[in-house]
This record gives sequence, structure tokens and C-alpha cells, in this order.
Amino acid sequence: MKKGTSWPLALVLLIAISVCGRRSTAPADSRAARAFLAFLTQSEAAFERALGDFGPASARADASGCLNAARRALEAAQTARDRIEAYAAPEGLVPARREELTFLNHVVPGLQAFVQGAGGRAEIDKLRLILARGRTHQKRGRAWLWEAAARE
Repeated sequence: MKKGTSWPLALVLLIAISVCGRRSTAPADSRAARAFLAFLTQSEAAFERALGDFGPASARADASGCLNAARRALEAAQTARDRIEAYAAPEGLVPARREELTFLNHVVPGLQAFVQGAGGRAEIDKLRLILARGRTHQKRGRAWLWEAAARE
């Protein structure tokens, strides 16, 4: 093969792999979607409460308050992630479960890095960006579940 002619082959292989990797998922049962939404809400309640304490502390630039809230949020996020990973999701809920885990996989390392720091303004801003990026995955998964829950 001539030098420089391998890129079209690589492109064809990449397209073939991506097409073969796509699987259609069965539509989610609306009852299962509602049950999973309730499970997610309950699993992440402690995390959301701790994160709720982080907001006011960060607005006051209270490093100690931020670090305490972040420690509680980290522990709760790890627990929620473990519970959601163990959840036996029906095939139709797998995409939403994956988005929720992607959200938590943004949150946990972000919080771990934050609690190892001093809780300063730059660290707070960086954590907020990480949380916002993660929330896009959570919102996508939740929207998908709400849509599935509304079917019937």
C-alpha cells in the first residue's frame, strides 16, 4: 500500500465500527421509567442537599463551609453512584442510566479534587464548571426518562 493511502481505509473502518456499535434499545416501559426516576431522586437526595449547602457557602466565599459541604456531597455522590451502578436497569432504561452515571462520574472526581484543595475562589469556580458540565448529562437522561414515563 502506498504511503498516505491508509487514511481512507481508516475512515471506512471507523464508520463501520461506529455503525456496528449502535444498537437500538427497546422502548422503556413507562412504569419502569417512573420507578427509575423515583430511585434516582431518592439515591441522590443526600448529594443534592449537601450541594445545596455548597451554594450559599461559596457565595459567601466561606472556604471552610464549602469544603465541609463538598466532603458531604462527595460521600453522598459516591454512594449514589454505587447504588445506580448496581441498579438492574431494563434495556430501555440503559441510556438514561448511562447519562446519570456520566453525571456522577463528572461530580465525584471534581469534588475529590476540590476537597484536596484550599476551597478558594478559583477552585470553587472550577468545581461549578465541572458540575454544570455534568448536569448536562443528568438533564439529558432525565428528559429521556420523563418522555418515557409519559408514554402509554
